[in-house]
Amino acid sequence: MRTLPVLRVTAAAAAGVAVSFGVAPAANATGGTIPINGGNVPATAANYEHECSAQLGGGPYPGKDVWVFNLPGKAATTGSFTSIRAMFDTNGDGKSDSTVVIDAGAADGDDIVTVGHSKAYVITDAGWTLIDANATITGKADKFVLTHTCAATGTTTTGPTTKPTTTASTSSTPTSSTPTESTAPTGSSSSSGSTGGGSGAEGSGSAEGSGEESLPVTGLNVAGVAALGLGLVGGGAALVLRRRRRFIA
Repeated sequence: MRTLPVLRVTAAAAAGVAVSFGVAPAANATGGTIPINGGNVPATAANYEHECSAQLGGGPYPGKDVWVFNLPGKAATTGSFTSIRAMFDTNGDGKSDSTVVIDAGAADGDDIVTVGHSKAYVITDAGWTLIDANATITGKADKFVLTHTCAATGTTTTGPTTKPTTTASTSSTPTSSTPTESTAPTGSSSSSGSTGGGSGAEGSGSAEGSGEESLPVTGLNVAGVAALGLGLVGGGAALVLRRRRRFIA
């Protein structure tokens, strides 16, 4: 009778072991779809780290951008790319409108190669913006990266750009002050300071200040005439005295 419980326990244990072996391979399964590192997108080739390599798409090309993806980690663990779906904004509206599938084979402008790690590249028109991407792989990696780009020559990005604010420099021409009064050259008479004849700017100013009207000076200088007359009289008297002395002698 006791054997029945033992058999039941043994059967249950065997079933548990079978279940555990069935689950273990699923937990260690490899392969699947993984996303791109969120810090790598959105991105334009012109504004990303640049490196151009013949093994990874070549370039630079006029009017063409090269995008290079990498599956980091040990190849034995992380595996390799089998394909990548890259979503691009081609018209600058910030939304994905073109999906490019990258797989093995370089004939269509993209390829999956091994250069140290599993890598992939794709060549697109210049100015596209990478919005998002996902990849199918053979290993256990949880994400992949956009490692670098080879931007087109002579092109600009299609995304909105902010033009630098420039301040126009205005050269100020020094304004020469025009003198309000003309300076009279040396030796010439000034209209505000003429002298002579007892009349002038200063004389007029004195008259205005005292409130009296100045009269013009006319006629001869009386003192000078008187002095001249006295001189002549004195000279005549001296001549008369000399003549008298001669007659007396």
